[in-house]
Amino acid sequence: MLAALPAFAQTPLPEAPGKDVVMRVCTTCHGTGQLTSVKRDRERWKRTVDRMEGMGARGSDADFKTVLDYLVANLGISDAAPRELEKVNVNRAAGWRIARALKLLPEEGDAIVAYREDHGDFKSLDDLA
Repeated sequence: MLAALPAFAQTPLPEAPGKDVVMRVCTTCHGTGQLTSVKRDRERWKRTVDRMEGMGARGSDADFKTVLDYLVANLGISDAAPRELEKVNVNRAAGWRIARALKLLPEEGDAIVAYREDHGDFKSLDDLA
């Protein structure tokens, strides 16, 4: 499994305008595999970029706009595209699985699990909201 990590970290980004900025801003903390392994709509990419900026990613406002535009254009899904959700048992699944299935951020999936552990199983959609 460890042999696969360098390959994951080095997944090439698509050649397109803005790639150089993405490489400079994003890959100081993680490999490109973390970008190429997911597809997100504009809003989810914006939340991700904002979170990374909050965690210390360095760049100008123009850099972060370029990063967002590049990710949406090259690694995004259409905001209008129907989203197919996989089924997940929110009373049993791990946070990462909930996040993936419901198209949430990882910390949102973890928050669902933490709430479940503190308050017991969800009995309705209202409980989950």
